[in-house]
Amino acid sequence: MQPSSSKRRGAMLGVLLTPTLLALSIVAAGWPLQVRVVSPRLGTPWIGRPGAMLEVRLATSLPFVLPAFDLSLQGPGGTARLQETARRWEGADAVLSMSLPELPDGGYSLRLRTKAQNVLLPKAVFLRRAWPSVLRLVQIADLPPPGREPLMQRFVEEMRVKQPDAVLVTGDINYKGTESNIDFIHAQLARLDAPVIMTAGNHEREAWHRYLRVFGARDHRTEFGPLVILSVDSAHGRDALTPSTFRWLQRELNRLDGRTAIIQIHHPIFAPGPAATSEAGGTGGYLRGYRRAFLELCRRHDVSIVLSGHWHQDAVFDQQGAFRTDRVDFPGTKYVVTTALGADVRNVFEQSPLRHGYRWIEFVDGQLASYSSDPHNPVPSEALGAP
Repeated sequence: MQPSSSKRRGAMLGVLLTPTLLALSIVAAGWPLQVRVVSPRLGTPWIGRPGAMLEVRLATSLPFVLPAFDLSLQGPGGTARLQETARRWEGADAVLSMSLPELPDGGYSLRLRTKAQNVLLPKAVFLRRAWPSVLRLVQIADLPPPGREPLMQRFVEEMRVKQPDAVLVTGDINYKGTESNIDFIHAQLARLDAPVIMTAGNHEREAWHRYLRVFGARDHRTEFGPLVILSVDSAHGRDALTPSTFRWLQRELNRLDGRTAIIQIHHPIFAPGPAATSEAGGTGGYLRGYRRAFLELCRRHDVSIVLSGHWHQDAVFDQQGAFRTDRVDFPGTKYVVTTALGADVRNVFEQSPLRHGYRWIEFVDGQLASYSSDPHNPVPSEALGAP
């Protein structure tokens, strides 16, 4: 005998109501819900003008249920509470629109308070009323592993003097898979006065849970005055984009709104030579999945520069995949690989010197002007100097 339609409807309604009733029971019992700020935070900061709308993404220990909470900013202008103006759900995350108070320019920590929590996230929000015509960014990748902590501390001290407008961290912050190393890198980056914008590398998978807990989102967009910085996770299958990540990149490039695009992705787009098929000798590890489609997206949307790491070495390619050691101002997207800040360095192609370091990237009126290696390095490199 088949069940009646009314019984089937009742069974379906019971299935739908059970999670809701369970949630209400947990809340009624006073079980403290845990809330995590997915973004903004150090690594995925929000940057903009006072008075604009700030989006805060929250994840909770019980999907679709938020406890009473309070969000505020703490920084150079004092402390100010954020006012929620709208709320929507994306998957199980709550996305809140918050009205930003009129505070002085600078970097602010975001404080979340609930009945059970009091969490302070450093350098999550940066207020900036005006943008200079020249923007100076610093890119680092392949950070110092445990045992080489002074290299990281030295970099931070140097940047506190040189004062770049932003620091881009293009993956592999966590060699040897230790949670304490992730916490050390986070604490060091929090000392910087500039926004820190992160993307993941393959070594982050060695303590992936901690990386996500500390630095938040995987693929994310940062609007930076005349620029849009798209941080893309290439390390799902070690060196391949997933379909969902590629679709996300397509959507973000379709809404640049007149801004200039920068992409940072840990794995280089091109192979360093025709024989490079693996990681052997440090010459492998380049993008395979969606590479042709990725290149077409960059061409169609006039992406200014694609920044990578992973090889622990400098290299520059044009959009055909040719090494450019002849000139720096060739047309089209610049595909740039930056050496390791703190790990071992190795030859990728014969003209490239061995060195530790980072890269300065300069934009003038929103247009790429230079992408030099550290300017005080005495080793000459025609391909990496400023035009």
